[in-house]
Amino acid sequence: MKLIFIILFSISLVYGQSDKNLTVGYGDRYDSLPKINFKTAAAENYEKAFSANTVVDIRPAVEKKNFVIPTGKGNLKFKKYDSSAGQGDGFRGWEYNGYFPQLKMHILVSHSVAESLGFSDLVLLDSIEGSQHRIASVGDGAVEIPIPSPDARFLAYYYNEVYAPNSCFIGILDVRKGTPFRIRLSENSSFQTENWAVENIRWIDQNTIIVKAYTLKKVDNERSKQFTYYTAELNN
Repeated sequence: MKLIFIILFSISLVYGQSDKNLTVGYGDRYDSLPKINFKTAAAENYEKAFSANTVVDIRPAVEKKNFVIPTGKGNLKFKKYDSSAGQGDGFRGWEYNGYFPQLKMHILVSHSVAESLGFSDLVLLDSIEGSQHRIASVGDGAVEIPIPSPDARFLAYYYNEVYAPNSCFIGILDVRKGTPFRIRLSENSSFQTENWAVENIRWIDQNTIIVKAYTLKKVDNERSKQFTYYTAELNN
């Protein structure tokens, strides 16, 4: 299944017309790096934390079945996601999810189907050089849209397990200038648990995140979210 997934992602890159791409967030890389050390926190600390929406809602131009994104290397065309039934296996297209002005990157999600199972990937498209930066997921679906730190030196992201309630993965990426990319993302630290899932992540300061976590519990025969809060200082 891993091989099929890699092949489908390679096809999606071709459809996106990018000759420069980078993938970050692989589990084996995180395994050799520090783990995020969370401590319990108060709800009021979360409410006071940095929560500004850093994503700008931009609607790209559309040409037939593609949307067009201008970059410093020219316009790039992306096949629009088609969710209609009866298409069989293969690449289904892209969704556009906004723009990070701090990073000068567009947020895209690619969709593919293999052996009747759906797969998706979150990809950051550099609006200056046209490179694509994929953030690998621990599951079949794409990770949630990353949350940049106030100074845009880190990206925090998470993935809640679909088939295992109250389980999640949290990853922290460094954002640095590098070559051959204008921005080079690299793994900083991670955390994985089977005890809770993530509702949202906010930044307390440039190096500290706070997580609003939840566990699903049955109350009067209905599932409800029970919230807790955790904070962690990141590795510079």
